[in-house]
Amino acid sequence: MTQAIKESERIEQLLADPWAVDIQAIWEQALHNPDPDKRKLFDALHTYVLDKRQEQIINEKKFVI
Repeated sequence: MTQAIKESERIEQLLADPWAVDIQAIWEQALHNPDPDKRKLFDALHTYVLDKRQEQIINEKKFVI
């Protein structure tokens, strides 16, 4: 198995449960990573995880607007 496939599987497992991800650590990387491309990646990852968390909350039966 190649390294890229292993990393891809790890990312899939990480993103499978948005509540298991340390969103603060992702946000810190988005703000302070010296590589601008990595900052963009972490920003997109933060947005994705936040959206997934919000989606789960909104879809709960007890959620009322």
